[in-house]
Amino acid sequence: MTMHKKVIRERRKKEREWRIQSILAAAREIFLSKGYLKTTMDEIALKAEISKPTIYQYFETKDVLFFSLIIPVTERVGKESDKVEKRLIAGEYSSGASLIRDILRAFYESYKMDPDSFRIVMLFQQTHMAWEMKKQARLSIMEKGQYNYEVGRRILRRGMEEGLLRTMDVYALIDILWGLFVGIVQIEDIKSTKKERNKNLETTFTLAETLMINAIAKN
Repeated sequence: MTMHKKVIRERRKKEREWRIQSILAAAREIFLSKGYLKTTMDEIALKAEISKPTIYQYFETKDVLFFSLIIPVTERVGKESDKVEKRLIAGEYSSGASLIRDILRAFYESYKMDPDSFRIVMLFQQTHMAWEMKKQARLSIMEKGQYNYEVGRRILRRGMEEGLLRTMDVYALIDILWGLFVGIVQIEDIKSTKKERNKNLETTFTLAETLMINAIAKN
């Protein structure tokens, strides 16, 4: 009897996870195509082949659902950046080139784990979508993003203090580095087919990485 209950619990757990992932996949697709404001929970339910009441069992509001797509990407950028900062504090960087490369790769690796959710983050940042959300969700997302910028500025500032990077405005520089990567993703989305996109992105990103290293690194 105990084993039977365990099997049932595991099945229910898998069914729950399947429903959550189905909802997130449907929401990701519709948010990307229609934007936050025009997307409805009815459309997401239809796309996910799940009833709207079932969606509300997992995501209380559209804000919560949107938040669930953005936060994992934002947190991945933060975690990758944290790794770079720890390595820098531990004295593991012998050149500015390797430091700049790792800063940019923190963005790139986060993108590769979930490209479509990364694009939703870009959409959120580049539109007035934040002001369409309820205050609590908006502030939570902005807080996560602000943390990432703060870590980036700390890394750049320390890199300059240690003589790895040229001295310049860290506030402007982290904006430039983030904006550069976001811009590359957007350009490749516009001019490449889905099949070609990753290959072209890697080529363009590698060149941009080299240009940034030449412009910022001291050695």
